[in-house]
Amino acid sequence: MTTDLLDDLPAAPAWWRIAPAWLLSLVVHLAIAVAAGLWLRTAPPRGLLSDQDRPATIVLAQRRDAGTTYFTDESPAESSAAPASGASAAAAQTGDDPLATDTAPPAAGGVSLPQLPGVLASGDGLVAVVQPGTGQGRPRILPGVGDAEILAADALIPREAIPTGPTAMLSLFDSAAAEGRSFVFVIDRSQSMGSDGLGAIAAAAQELTAELGRLTAEQKFQVVAYNTSAIYFDRRELLPADEGTRKSLVRFVADLAAYGPTEHERGLLAALRLRPEVIFLLTDGGDPHLNPGQLRVIREAAGGRTSIHALHFGRGSAPEGEEFLRRLATENRGSYVYIDMAKR
Repeated sequence: MTTDLLDDLPAAPAWWRIAPAWLLSLVVHLAIAVAAGLWLRTAPPRGLLSDQDRPATIVLAQRRDAGTTYFTDESPAESSAAPASGASAAAAQTGDDPLATDTAPPAAGGVSLPQLPGVLASGDGLVAVVQPGTGQGRPRILPGVGDAEILAADALIPREAIPTGPTAMLSLFDSAAAEGRSFVFVIDRSQSMGSDGLGAIAAAAQELTAELGRLTAEQKFQVVAYNTSAIYFDRRELLPADEGTRKSLVRFVADLAAYGPTEHERGLLAALRLRPEVIFLLTDGGDPHLNPGQLRVIREAAGGRTSIHALHFGRGSAPEGEEFLRRLATENRGSYVYIDMAKR
């Protein structure tokens, strides 16, 4: 009967019957290795604790001159039982404020903090002062700088000088009297202003001879003569109006050669660089006129501190189209005068 049952079992697959023994062994061992790897990945490692299971302790440190005392989060009885040695124990008994000491915290091993140049003693103050010549005017921190050094550095900062001293009143060609301490006479030396034209330069020299006596050495003055370029009477600065300088200035104006076209803006800006209180512009106008942009530049350069008086030379009635001279005077607290050279 047993034989009959065995005969009824299904026949083994053909590959099983013909496979060699070493191949069957390889398949069995590979299956065991895969199963072991899966088991090791899912099993927690022995002896390791998760973050929730890891114990933690809070430690408080009290710093003293001679040492540091550490306190854990144990009960007061257990903390007091912790041994303390030397000055640390004495400090704990006195109850001193742990923050009242100047002891610096311990430095990390192998790390040093940057140091300022030189030796800075304890308690030395640091004062921010502006150092002259730095270009950017940025404060620099220097040790041991007192009020005297700060005031000395402040005195080196350039500031616009405020005019002082007695003033004088001056009028040319019956213009409104101009009051000031410094005067610049801007004279158009283009060809039309010379002896071959209106003869206005010679007339200007005569007028200055008559009127400059109102000035003294306590006031200052200068002459700027211009056509397409500008020149000064003597050095590019305001000069004391003493008697000798007044005579030299008049002679300089009388000897001016008149030639070339006109650039009014160039002469006015050369005068405004001297920052005078009063400018007298002597010109016959002419092209090119000052446009609104040039008038704005001149007004900004005057800065409200310089008045500009326009003395307009011509022959016959005042020519039309010369309104820029009136506007120049009005925008800069000055006056406008037309001089008819045919009546002189």
